Amino acid sequence: MPPLDHDRCYSIVKNADRRFDGWFVTAVRTTGIYCRPSCPAITPKQTNVEFHHTAAAAQQRGFRACKRCRPDASPGSP
Repeated sequence: MPPLDHDRCYSIVKNADRRFDGWFVTAVRTTGIYCRPSCPAITPKQTNVEFHHTAAAAQQRGFRACKRCRPDASPGSP
């Protein structure tokens, strides 16, 4: 899989664009949580996030699923 474009993904998250749910997840280093692009939580700082193609990939890196947007219930979940 090609790497995700950090700036483009962050722009999608900033706009909470539901069209990209299931395409990638946003993992927040400072909280240890990963979310869907459309999560209603406060948008994290760009320097604190990394993007993964799947929920399983985020979990392998030690992140847990957000309890608000439930990204582990979308395609690519473990």
